[in-house]
Amino acid sequence: MLYIILFTPAALILTILGIMYLIKRYKRQKNIVLLSKLDVASIVNQQQITKVDDKKSLNFKLIQAGITLKEYNESKFVFALIGIILAVALPLLFSMTVGIIGIIVGIVCIIFGGPIYIMIAKAERQEKIDNDLGTFLDLVNVILEAGGSLKNAFLTVSTKAKNIIDDELLKEIAILEYEMTNYSTKQAYQNLKDRVDSESMGKIVDFLILSEETGIGVKNIFMTQSAEMRQEKFYQIKGKVSTLNMYLMIVIFVFILPAVGAFVVFPMQSGAIATGF
Repeated sequence: MLYIILFTPAALILTILGIMYLIKRYKRQKNIVLLSKLDVASIVNQQQITKVDDKKSLNFKLIQAGITLKEYNESKFVFALIGIILAVALPLLFSMTVGIIGIIVGIVCIIFGGPIYIMIAKAERQEKIDNDLGTFLDLVNVILEAGGSLKNAFLTVSTKAKNIIDDELLKEIAILEYEMTNYSTKQAYQNLKDRVDSESMGKIVDFLILSEETGIGVKNIFMTQSAEMRQEKFYQIKGKVSTLNMYLMIVIFVFILPAVGAFVVFPMQSGAIATGF
């Protein structure tokens, strides 16, 4: 019992510190993205160091997740700390079943904390990029219709659309424009597809590669893709609203209606008891 009393405050303090670190890291990530835009050449060089047939290497996964090796190691440490706390605290404070679950979860956090963090960061980055792809295509189309080239459109958008498009997508556009200047256009497109690794970006890159090989214009393709993305976003919002309505109906039937029924039934039963019927 004494060990529990002494260990519980320490476990709570360590857990709070871990959560505070994750929150601080999340707030700091935007500044990291802005700084990484200044180092486009290093990202390209790191990408070239990674072998073409070695897309599962740690370096390439970090590029896809948009994080540095330092952040990866820090996240592994935080997950390991949380895992140790869960594996030690839950068996001491709760029943055997909860303790076993805590040990299992703690071991998973210790062993797979790094990959879990990469998966979360990659999914968050893909979502940010996909959300602004439609706006990006619209801006590129405006420049193309004004007579600008595709490469010039990429350069203009990457430098002028800071408050319109998310920084992650701006960084990728800047890298794409840099690679189009120093490497073949097809290779630059393929590198973009590999770095982002999302279905929406993959479709756009496939059209760009097809346009490069056949000479087909991309304006109509970009317009069609942008319209499809807006429609898909509309259906996603509509689906969320429908789900919210369903949750509200469940809340009404589970909590509100029984409460209303209780106000009606209980007085009737009280009256029946008082009158003897």
